[in-house]
This record gives sequence, C-alpha cells and structure tokens, in this order.
Amino acid sequence: MFTPPVQRMINFAYIKNKTLFFVFNHPIGKQEFDNSIQSIKSALKFHMPLECKECGSLLFDDIRAFVTHTPKKSIEEYKETKQVYKERSSGNFEINVHDEKLNSLIRSIQEIIKKANINES
Repeated sequence: MFTPPVQRMINFAYIKNKTLFFVFNHPIGKQEFDNSIQSIKSALKFHMPLECKECGSLLFDDIRAFVTHTPKKSIEEYKETKQVYKERSSGNFEINVHDEKLNSLIRSIQEIIKKANINES
C-alpha cells in the first residue's frame, strides 16, 4: 500500500486498545502516512480482513502513527576479522641479553621469524 521508501521507514506496527499503531523511524514517513490515512481507513472498510469477518467486528477502531527516535537494531552476525601482516624482520639480529630465560625466549622468537621467512620465499 505504501511506496518502497515509506515502507523502509516503518519500524513496526501493533494493535493496542483497538488502535492500530504504525511506528516510523523518520518524520517524513509519518507525514506521508498522515497524508494517506483516510484512504487507508476507507480501504479497510471495503476490504475487511478475514480475521475481522470471523469475529464480526474490526480488530481496531482507529489508526495512528508516531516517530520513534530509538535506533533500529540491525541483525548482523558478529564477524571476527584477523589482520595478517607480512613479517618485516628477517630474523638476523643479535641477542645481547644475559638472563638465560629471556635469552631463550628471544631465540625461540628468532627461530619462528626465520621459519616464517623461509616459508614465504
């Protein structure tokens, strides 16, 4: 019933106290809705939904709209991204550390860098 741009501005709709509410995310969508609300009401009188025919009355007596300023939550999956950088070191550096534990740690890092360079070549 609405143009695609107006349809995208509708967040959701609900019925409360026999009133059908449309919730818009932009004032222009509500303005377009307000301009066509009479045609919507008359169309509903001529084409009663099946649920209303079964119960004998309309599910709602009035139609209203308002604008929400709550941001629309997008349903996006969390995607983990890994950034991989090319190793710039060749692994040819001097280790001038006297502490034995720290020296062995640096040597193991040096070996990892050298292996990575061999695999890239």
